[in-house]
Amino acid sequence: MTGGPSGHQPLKHTVNVAPGSTVTFDLTADAPGDWAFHCHMLMHMHAGMFNVVTVRPLDGEAA
Repeated sequence: MTGGPSGHQPLKHTVNVAPGSTVTFDLTADAPGDWAFHCHMLMHMHAGMFNVVTVRPLDGEAA
């Protein structure tokens, strides 16, 4: 995706959403950590369309 070594590619999941529409998706939260959930348009991020989603391991699983 970036032209760099395949072992160092960033994880990117982008969905284009037309103005006034919605998108529904399924997510398997299997990578613990803090993840950005946001719009790529700066004015939208400043308006509140940027959040951090924290994925925690299930009880008994290693972090």
